[in-house]
Amino acid sequence: MNRAQALAEFATFGKYKDEAISIIVASTINNQAPIYTLGLATVIDVLTRCQADEIDLDDLELWANVIESRTDIDYSTVEGVIYALSNSEQMGNLDKAKVARLLELLTA
Repeated sequence: MNRAQALAEFATFGKYKDEAISIIVASTINNQAPIYTLGLATVIDVLTRCQADEIDLDDLELWANVIESRTDIDYSTVEGVIYALSNSEQMGNLDKAKVARLLELLTA
């Protein structure tokens, strides 16, 4: 798995997410231009899986924090959602009701 595939695997909470994290962490390239674009369909899938208890709320918040800190992931089309998920100080604690509300807004 290369770095681009690892970023995609991480962003989609894929089956090999843990292996992907190892590859991403081992990567020594800093300030890299985006090589993966996080889109609305992926975010909706991740939030839906969280609602179905496939993804923990803590993991969802960590996921959003990691995405927000990466320069090699372009999340500009879903920036507001990532911000809402990763900034509990400003947005309040993350819970299932907030995930449901985000899903409502994104799928309306």
